[in-house]
Amino acid sequence: MASGMAPLCALLLLSLQLGLGWGSSAWGTPMVKGESEQAADAGGTQQGAHCSPARLRRAPASPCQLWSLTLPVAELGLGYISEEKVIFRYCAGSCPRGARTQHGLVLARLRGQGRAHGGPCCRPTRYADVAFLDDRHHWQRLPQLSAAACGCGG
Repeated sequence: MASGMAPLCALLLLSLQLGLGWGSSAWGTPMVKGESEQAADAGGTQQGAHCSPARLRRAPASPCQLWSLTLPVAELGLGYISEEKVIFRYCAGSCPRGARTQHGLVLARLRGQGRAHGGPCCRPTRYADVAFLDDRHHWQRLPQLSAAACGCGG
């Protein structure tokens, strides 16, 4: 797993676990087209990391898209003390098995031969920083905490 992806995957898993029992909003809300474009325009970095979808509870059947949850800072599980809430964005949904790249073509062939496993994974393609004011009145900036754009890979 790429360096720095373990905390993001742990946060995604935590957000999904925290959502259990919250009814229909357990997955948060999908971002509308304009919101995801605004989130992507907010900045972030390109990442080629991969979270194994088999370890996470699957989102409702929908295309790969950006979802959001409003969480108290304490529920992020990163040790910060704050009464503020932040918007945590993540990617979830299904990805078509159609190959669009050379990598995808070869991988589809290898899967067909039983030499490779898994399928396309919905994951962040860019990330955004999140900032909040802690209880000591200091600004905390958490780099690459939230997804800013989503895509299918693998």
